[in-house]
Amino acid sequence: MTFLGCLVLDDPPKPGIADTVRELKSLGVALVVITGDNRLVAANLAKRIGLNHERILTGPEIRRMSDEALKVQIRRVQVFAEVEPNHKERIILALRKAGHVVGFLGDGINDASALHAADVGISVDSAVDVAKEAAHFVLLQHELAVLIDGVREGRRTFANTLKYVFMATSANFGNMFSMAGASLFLPFLPLLPKQILLTNLLTDIPEMAIATDTVDAALVEKPERWDIGFIRRFMIVFGLLSSVFDYATFGVLLHLAPTPPPSAPAGSWNRCCPPLWWYW
Repeated sequence: MTFLGCLVLDDPPKPGIADTVRELKSLGVALVVITGDNRLVAANLAKRIGLNHERILTGPEIRRMSDEALKVQIRRVQVFAEVEPNHKERIILALRKAGHVVGFLGDGINDASALHAADVGISVDSAVDVAKEAAHFVLLQHELAVLIDGVREGRRTFANTLKYVFMATSANFGNMFSMAGASLFLPFLPLLPKQILLTNLLTDIPEMAIATDTVDAALVEKPERWDIGFIRRFMIVFGLLSSVFDYATFGVLLHLAPTPPPSAPAGSWNRCCPPLWWYW
């Protein structure tokens, strides 16, 4: 029982991690540390990587909080220390209830529930099997900077997906409105169902190039979300605009098309004269 000295353990962050944190912040991604370590250790780590460590929420404090109180507190906290595994899940759920899209990075057995609770669960290839099975993505490189490339590529994909949604919804709505409206005053079908489907298929072929389209830098530098209301308004406005040209085409072709003989029985228009698509 003779005191010989102190054994000091240090697990420093990787070089360049502070720059990575700053770059993620510039992309609108806020980093939060959730650890079971002592609050002093967590504060030291947060200081090294450039996080706000003035307010640290600990496991005992979280245990005494209701879910609503925790939802309010997390808005001002970037470091959670001395937490238990179930606290991690509560923090993730509170962040989601506060309106955040949450990605959680963990590699241990006690991270499995939090990985399930997050919008995006991320693990590493050296993690335990339970964590890797619970995660949506497994990083093959032990470097947080790869998330920056993932975020940017994901936003490019999202922006190009929106372009396709805008084009497909407006075009299909316009086709539906044109065919339904034309059937009210034309004695024949301007296009058969198979021809409409063929037109949609031929339209989708060039739209495949959208996947390689260039995305504006402004759409990559900040997160975007689905705006169903804007998609609906875009679909209605441009769908109706395309129908105006459809009706104009119907009128021109109807004026140029030959008329059936007076003695032709009702409903024989399609049999005696080609449909409008024939002239197109």
